[in-house]
Amino acid sequence: MQKPSRRYPRHKLLILAMASLTSFTFGGVAHSQTMTFKQVVERTLSQNPNMTVSQAQISRAQAALAKAENSRMPQVKLSVIGSLSNNPLNVFGMKLQQRQATFNDFGAGSFMQNQNVHEAPDNLNEPSSHTDLNTRLEVMVPVWNGGRIGLYQEQAKSMIRAAQGGEEATKQFLVFNNYQAYEAVHAARAYIAVAKQAKKTADEFVRMTSNLVEQGVIVRSELLSAQVNQANANVALMKAQEQEQMALDALKILMDMDLSEPLDVGESTDFDVTGMTIEQIVQKALSQNPELLAMREQIEAEKKSIKVAQSENLPSFNLMVRQDWNDENIGLGSSSYTVAGVAAWTLTDFGVTKSAVEMARAATDEKKAQLQAKENDIRMNIYKAWRSLNIAKTQVNSTQLAVEQATKAQELIKRRFEGGVATITEVLASQTQLDKANADLVQAQYDVKIQQAQLRMLAGMIDIQTI
Repeated sequence: MQKPSRRYPRHKLLILAMASLTSFTFGGVAHSQTMTFKQVVERTLSQNPNMTVSQAQISRAQAALAKAENSRMPQVKLSVIGSLSNNPLNVFGMKLQQRQATFNDFGAGSFMQNQNVHEAPDNLNEPSSHTDLNTRLEVMVPVWNGGRIGLYQEQAKSMIRAAQGGEEATKQFLVFNNYQAYEAVHAARAYIAVAKQAKKTADEFVRMTSNLVEQGVIVRSELLSAQVNQANANVALMKAQEQEQMALDALKILMDMDLSEPLDVGESTDFDVTGMTIEQIVQKALSQNPELLAMREQIEAEKKSIKVAQSENLPSFNLMVRQDWNDENIGLGSSSYTVAGVAAWTLTDFGVTKSAVEMARAATDEKKAQLQAKENDIRMNIYKAWRSLNIAKTQVNSTQLAVEQATKAQELIKRRFEGGVATITEVLASQTQLDKANADLVQAQYDVKIQQAQLRMLAGMIDIQTI
């Protein structure tokens, strides 16, 4: 007998075809991008806005150095000044600069006519309006200004080193934050594995308890307890999955990725500090922590500010060369030049320079105090992280033992329950203890990783090149 052919309505076939096409076309888009920890760090350091801030600070310090260096170069100015005046002194000066002055400008014609030396000459005292167009090219050559230019250069170099230290501190801080989120994904997935096992066990308890209730071996209240435990296991699994997504979102934000963009992480990694004592870590932190190095360079820059303020009491000497063209109309008429040496020394400014020096010294003292406070803060955080690391390591060992014991206890109580000796309450209590031990182990292992990474960050020992 021939089997009847299986036919689909046309609209169903169309729907299936579109679904297949959609899966084929967009499958690559939905596929998560798997990134190793090194790739995560590289993406973060190239995209995170905090790095842009650090690089801008370096650029600003480099521009300050260029400004100080260029201050040694002559200043060249071109100016054009147009004037119209009937002021006697201005008019005579304009004519003189234009080399147009005549004896008649002094009233010589009136004098020759009247021969009166006491007569006021109208041509000199009441001149007509006159115009002057002064074109000037001036070169100022700095020779000595109390050493301020050299001090500005040294100050700018210190600020560049401070900015570079700040950039390195930002890098290490971002790497640490990346590591926290990256390992949080792995920890969340370990929680998910624990939660899935707990859910599987809870489902099995419900199935087994339901059978025993139907057989009349146990009362229905025990089934209700198993079902409550099943619901709790489902919630725990959802929470673990949410933790995974939150950790992935934190990574995306650090990398400046769109939160809707799919992402997956590669293998777990470690920042080991095995073989180092706490004293060695503290010494490394005090000598190479990039934030401390940056603060020390800031202090050096403030010290230069003191000397800059003190240089105001020193004499200065500059050379000036000027070329002028004066014309009654637009043009380069009368030409003249001026060469001058300008020496200046402020004998007293009634305490202005002294106050500036005191302000610079106060700023230096403030930076020194901030450095000392930061050193104490880092030292305290190292001891705190060191103790937390030791506690976490001990916790790992104890929870591993607790997991083994809880697993054996669960197996025994489960067999007793199946034999009708133990109650479901005892079984669930034992399972809860096992789930807690597994979760505690995941947390302790995560804490060990994070505390080790924090110690390396505080000591300035995160080598970005070898991640």
